[in-house]
Amino acid sequence: MKKLLLSAILFISMGTMAFAQQDVAKKVKKTPEEKAKHLTAELNSKLALTADQQSKIYAINLEGIKAQRASHQKGEKKDEAHVKTELQKRDAKINALLTDTQRKNYETWKNEKMKSAHKKGKKKLKQGTDKV
Repeated sequence: MKKLLLSAILFISMGTMAFAQQDVAKKVKKTPEEKAKHLTAELNSKLALTADQQSKIYAINLEGIKAQRASHQKGEKKDEAHVKTELQKRDAKINALLTDTQRKNYETWKNEKMKSAHKKGKKKLKQGTDKV
């Protein structure tokens, strides 16, 4: 009986470790260039940017993402104040390039992203408390 119980525990723990490793493998870090390109493309689809605006916003996004990465060292928590400051700088630069209509759509898009991120955070928080 003991052997059966130990075998079952071992089998379950091995399965759990296999799933945990799959989750880590899914999280592939994008380069700053890939992130900036994706963010610019998303803004283009929402705001109908001109070619000139696209190139300038790509440069702004790339600069901001690189600045955030440079400030964050592996193994340490992100400096939330620095991240917030960088985002505010980036927003100000982007807003300067947009028309009035685009600015309104940009604010709407940012609010949607914040709500989405907030919901994801709540889900992760709930999942974390379920495991305890």
